[in-house]
Amino acid sequence: METALEQKAALRKQMLVRRAALSTAEVRSASAAIWERLAQVPAIDNAETFCVYVSTGTEVETHGLIRQLLARGREVCVPAFVQGRYVTAMIDDFDADLQPGHWGILEPREVLPAAEPDVWLVPGVAFDRRGGRVGHGKGYFDRLLTGASGVKIGLAYEFQVVEVVPAAAHDVRLDYIITEKQTIKGH
Repeated sequence: METALEQKAALRKQMLVRRAALSTAEVRSASAAIWERLAQVPAIDNAETFCVYVSTGTEVETHGLIRQLLARGREVCVPAFVQGRYVTAMIDDFDADLQPGHWGILEPREVLPAAEPDVWLVPGVAFDRRGGRVGHGKGYFDRLLTGASGVKIGLAYEFQVVEVVPAAAHDVRLDYIITEKQTIKGH
């Protein structure tokens, strides 16, 4: 019988292969549809501060979303890798404030303390309908989200939603999963 760790590894591998096969046009189209669905989540209207992952590769694209939030006067923070863990750091200008950081992912040039986000937009490799999430296997986002208040929303392609993701005690559940086809209320 496979352990949860082995199940996660197999699911991660399967989803990463599928995600890597997406074309630029597919990423753009699905991301735009996800942003539209995201705008319908009640917590978005009243949120002042957002923590948004900075997308890379074929992840659901967030660069344009971050720019939109900043243009609308919202406070935006992004993950910054500091001393072996992620922290949140404020940005004011996507292009001026970010540079390639750990693993080549864009991070703030300067780590400015951030207020507790009202909304967390979280990446993942696979999700389930109960708010379960499988990331890249290092636990960085789970540690960042542990004890965090605010609404936690996973952005995903429809194919990334599976029946059940293997979960460990330290895994943080999300409040919503948004795909290009549906909005799923977690928990």
